[in-house]
Amino acid sequence: MEPTAYAAAWTREESLDSLNRRIHDGVSLEQLADRARGYRDQMFEVLYPFAQPKEGDHVLEIGSGVGWIMQVMLEKFPMGEITGLDISENMIRRAQERFSDPKAQFVLYDGFNFPFSDNYFPVIYSCAALQHIEKHVAFLLMREIYRVLAPQGHAILHFLSVNHMPHNGIPYEQECWNIINNVETHWHFYYSFDELFILFSELIGVDDLDIQHNESFNSFFVHFSKNTQRKFLREDLPHFTYQGRFNQTFPI
Repeated sequence: MEPTAYAAAWTREESLDSLNRRIHDGVSLEQLADRARGYRDQMFEVLYPFAQPKEGDHVLEIGSGVGWIMQVMLEKFPMGEITGLDISENMIRRAQERFSDPKAQFVLYDGFNFPFSDNYFPVIYSCAALQHIEKHVAFLLMREIYRVLAPQGHAILHFLSVNHMPHNGIPYEQECWNIINNVETHWHFYYSFDELFILFSELIGVDDLDIQHNESFNSFFVHFSKNTQRKFLREDLPHFTYQGRFNQTFPI
């Protein structure tokens, strides 16, 4: 099975310098490490500190690119190993060119199926990656993430909110035509709270689900676990859905 057209913008041969300029939204090279630390701290300090990797943990990043977040994860947490999973052989080569650490490894995959056994990783995260993947493919990856997550482990995933649509540098109409015409550029896919709630709570059936909206990132951060016997991290989470609000306002 071949990856869908979204892969073209990421898999082509390209220098490290060109990648750093193209895939990081124009952030200067000097600021990329701080940007990566911002994502790391938002996930593992501000929102879900209990999900921090522990001594010896195997950690997985989905869509690791050239490894900036992996590198700052290693500088802070005493994990045993961190794996960067990516669809681009070129991206992996450039990541290995950019930094080296005995605890870091990179794995190429086909864009659909993770080459890992069930229940393997205690900690999984993804930042600024799933937003570029067509939603039907992204859902299959969400299921794969759940499959390889260890029981009582933690996954934290970042998604672009629909609130970002008016603020994106590319008008949404142009985004749509880029996808229709298979233009080789970054495609963006946006999510709502209710959509994420249904995907994870009903269609995948995760435990300890939590969804937090971050206005400064115009993004959602989703946390879930596995085999904890608790459906939601916060019992009131369903009340924030449209149906939950509707039932509270207009009881039947």
